[in-house]
Amino acid sequence: MSPSSVVQHIAIQKACQLGFTAMAENVIAYFIGEVPSEILYVSATETLLNTWSAKRLDPLIDSCGLRDKIFAQNYNPGARQTGDTIRAKTFVGGSLNLTSAQSAAGLRSESKRILIIDEVDGAPDQLRTGEGNFLDVAYGRTAAFGNRKKILMFSTPTTEDVSLIKRAYEAGDQRKYEVPCPYCGTYQVLEWGNDKSTYGIKAERKGGQLISVYYLCSHCKEPIRNNQKTKMLKLGRWVPTVMSSIATYRSYHLSSLYSPVGMLDWLEMQQLYDKAQNEPDGMRSFVNLYLGLPFRETGSRPKLDRVVELRGGYAAGTVPHGVLFLTAGIDVQAGSSRDPDNPPRLEMEVCGHGAGFKTWSILYRRFEGAVDDPAAGAWAALNEWALTTRLQFPRSDGLTFSPSMIFIDSGDGNLTDVVYHFCAGWGLTFPSKGFSALRKRKEETGDEAGPSNFRRYRAIKLGEDSYLYEISTNYYKTHVYNNLKIERQDTGEQRPGFCDFPREYSESYFRMLTAEEKHRDGSFHCPSGRRNEALDVRVQNLCACDIYLDSEVLRVKAAAMKDGATRDQVQVINHRVILSELAKLVAPRKIKLDK
Repeated sequence: MSPSSVVQHIAIQKACQLGFTAMAENVIAYFIGEVPSEILYVSATETLLNTWSAKRLDPLIDSCGLRDKIFAQNYNPGARQTGDTIRAKTFVGGSLNLTSAQSAAGLRSESKRILIIDEVDGAPDQLRTGEGNFLDVAYGRTAAFGNRKKILMFSTPTTEDVSLIKRAYEAGDQRKYEVPCPYCGTYQVLEWGNDKSTYGIKAERKGGQLISVYYLCSHCKEPIRNNQKTKMLKLGRWVPTVMSSIATYRSYHLSSLYSPVGMLDWLEMQQLYDKAQNEPDGMRSFVNLYLGLPFRETGSRPKLDRVVELRGGYAAGTVPHGVLFLTAGIDVQAGSSRDPDNPPRLEMEVCGHGAGFKTWSILYRRFEGAVDDPAAGAWAALNEWALTTRLQFPRSDGLTFSPSMIFIDSGDGNLTDVVYHFCAGWGLTFPSKGFSALRKRKEETGDEAGPSNFRRYRAIKLGEDSYLYEISTNYYKTHVYNNLKIERQDTGEQRPGFCDFPREYSESYFRMLTAEEKHRDGSFHCPSGRRNEALDVRVQNLCACDIYLDSEVLRVKAAAMKDGATRDQVQVINHRVILSELAKLVAPRKIKLDK
């Protein structure tokens, strides 16, 4: 960060509590007291910023003897200007401004020569006001200073697919700190390793109790003790591991294995590791906080090659025998008009449902165009297609089917009203909104007994005759993944829950259908770069199936009670009864052949 250094940008991916905030404070004091400059300090959130300003900044200024340098630079009689506020310090030759990554206004004001960003990964990736990635906005503040600018950013990383400090680290030369073995002198990077590694942290236990921990040298295999680190750290050196395309950009990684003697030691790290093994999300915290590495989300999902084999012998757009009724789900993607691979669009699946809760994908279709006007763009294309096809899908014997219920994802943002407006003009079409889980309310009966009691879906009344359906997505995604593992039977009836697909479906469709990772706690995560629209619309279809069958159960029960049925007779009416009655209605017809 020295003005005489050619380095302009530094990114540090680090473990927690290694003193980097204190290092940044020294940089700030230097550029106030010795080389007065325009400085911007950015913290991840407003809360972190207020805490740092109150507890760290003022003591820093006082301890460095800088208080008398800070005063208002423009005197205005009658105005209360001290130049020394919680968010701004002014001094001869420059100023220090404090802001958070959540403040768009604070990030886009006047130019700054020195930019310091603390805990990058604790900040939101996108600004709420639509400017984009907050780092790009912050970088723009330094552009006027050219090669005199200095950018220092550091953070404990989060997950691999969303970590901003990981991206910044990989953009530089990815330096690591090598230290010499006290026995053989071989320089090496300290790494955690694992039980099978021939280097790294090793635990000594007796009777199941941890008694000591050492580091096994990768070269001579001698055990290095924590108290030997002092000399090792003093003789260490930073070594770039890749050739960066930007000569003025440096990046560094440091884990808690390098904590100086007297701070976190290797024994404590092993204890933290042991504890993490027994906690649901423990390893995520250990990898982030102590190894200073982004956590790679892992989980189970159906194997793509096996799911592709579920393609059947029927054509897309036709209804196979066994289908009793149809539903449809539509996902709204705002996309980007500038990215040809991610245009604004609607993605739709029409799904067939049969006995034993078997499913058939009838049609998967994409409508491209603007999605912010319910009468134009992709919406107009969808409407025109529906008018042309009359939303009817033929079976080989001439019987046609239409969706009994259609869901359109209403999302969270500016497109919600567009979806509501479009749904109002279509029959049997409802906006839907996904939630990981819908906890039952006091007045509700849960769909599952026990402490994890939840609702599969919930109907929210929007107006006189309109409803929004909230969907418990983890529940339905679990069902999708479980059913995708059911293999096709060569002969006879397919097993309950079996999923069938048209013969034309490409591998890209099945990749979308299996895009998300399921974790041990039942949650789902879609790694960055994967498209999951096919899974989202399949969730809508399964929920629509449940809602349609539930409504039919209520209708048939009401009719039975009106006809004088007993309570016991009414109680036995369930989904299977409805499916059985539907099977009679859509039984295969004999095809008449012309003479």
